Amino acid sequence: MNKIIIVCFTILIWSHSAFSQTESEPAVDSIFRSVVLIRNEGFNTENKTQPWMKKNLYTGFGSGLVLPNQTILTNAHVVRDAKRILVRSSFTKKEYLADVKFIGYDCDLALLQVNDPDFAEQTTSLTLLEGIPNLGSDVLLLGFPNGNDSLSVEKGSILRFEKNRYTYSGLDYRNVLKISANIQPGNSGGPAVQNGKVVGLVFQISTLEQGIAYLISNDIIRHFLEDINDGKYDGFPNIGFTFQNGNPKSLKQAMKVPASETGIFVNRIYPSSTFSKVLKEKDFVTAFDGIPISNDGELKLSNKKEFIIDWIEDKQLNSKVTISFYRAGKQNQAEVNLQKNYALELYRDATEDYFLQAGFVFQPITRSFFHSEDGDLDSSLQYHYSYFIQDLLYRYTTRDIVLSYAFSDPETSKYKKYKYKVVESINGKVPKDLNEFKSIWKENKRGMIVLKFRGMDLPIVLRPESIYQMNQRVKKRYGANYEEL
Repeated sequence: MNKIIIVCFTILIWSHSAFSQTESEPAVDSIFRSVVLIRNEGFNTENKTQPWMKKNLYTGFGSGLVLPNQTILTNAHVVRDAKRILVRSSFTKKEYLADVKFIGYDCDLALLQVNDPDFAEQTTSLTLLEGIPNLGSDVLLLGFPNGNDSLSVEKGSILRFEKNRYTYSGLDYRNVLKISANIQPGNSGGPAVQNGKVVGLVFQISTLEQGIAYLISNDIIRHFLEDINDGKYDGFPNIGFTFQNGNPKSLKQAMKVPASETGIFVNRIYPSSTFSKVLKEKDFVTAFDGIPISNDGELKLSNKKEFIIDWIEDKQLNSKVTISFYRAGKQNQAEVNLQKNYALELYRDATEDYFLQAGFVFQPITRSFFHSEDGDLDSSLQYHYSYFIQDLLYRYTTRDIVLSYAFSDPETSKYKKYKYKVVESINGKVPKDLNEFKSIWKENKRGMIVLKFRGMDLPIVLRPESIYQMNQRVKKRYGANYEEL
């Protein structure tokens, strides 16, 4: 296993291949000055699925890459929920206050701004490598593992350029560089450097393979930096529909598509997405911007083939794209502005909003449940979270509500099996979101509250006098304030 090498004079001769310089490459000192330690201070609850609990002060650590204009590129997860951010170079003991200027949860990147002019005197910036580094080539990973004060350097090698899940959001699949390296917590946000140029940003470690880590590749970094040029971060566009290949000749014949045409059949279109106002199910898409689509969903560009999903996501939000397609034997063409799949944005939400009444806590389903330490999640809850869009569950509610917690009380003890069950209705009405759930409860506060749950035969029935008594007991015993109605 490689050892983390603390920066010292011996490192100057340790890796000739990665630090060998030409006249056009920055000096080693400049490379080291391009990396800073990031300290993130904030408040959070011990358990995101119990947001009424006392918020504790915490300090997190990460690394960052200095860019021009006193900005720093790092991971979104390094500065999430930050109330105060301090950064420091290993060449000075002075800490500089930094602010989050832009943050992209869908690519795990954030840009910080330092206003103190002295920061520019203590740091330098590097340029990004054009293209992809050669497979098998060495890189140096610079950062501050475990929040150490001294800059550390780890040697690694490029294994593969691939697509992988970005763990922070849990749903984005984007380009990464897979590397072999001994990466530690605190390295996140630090650069990988080869011949004086940045080849990517450290952001996650493999939980399946020892000594394997991943870099956010430069194409994703450039997309982020180009996106924020207009003063705001928009995110990556999404194709917004599912499809199947266009190989079946009999299906083409049934849909009145010429046998010589290549393309893809549209299966499902997500609401409020790029092509939701243009395409219909069973349409046969043949081209984007006049570039023919193969039956396997690839575009044949001048120097390569590219999958249509990648081609769309490489572009910026609101870019114009022309789509060509067949419907009922007629050829059609339309111009659209690329959009996100807005229905998917609910997956990114980690809201701490909740409603506490009668000793029960109700919350909208968010990724907080799946990042919590509670391993006893109900399978139906996982289903409704994972397939809310895919199985068109959004037709019934904007956001499913779950009974996330029941305080220990004689009245609630009989309902232990209802924990993590999805609310089906309250007094016969299906709430579209938590606000509507609260409104229905308020409308019926002087009468019985009847709660039905998916997968449970019997409802929870609460009398108004019981609700009042339970609210008082929970407040007295646990200090948890119920919501006044």
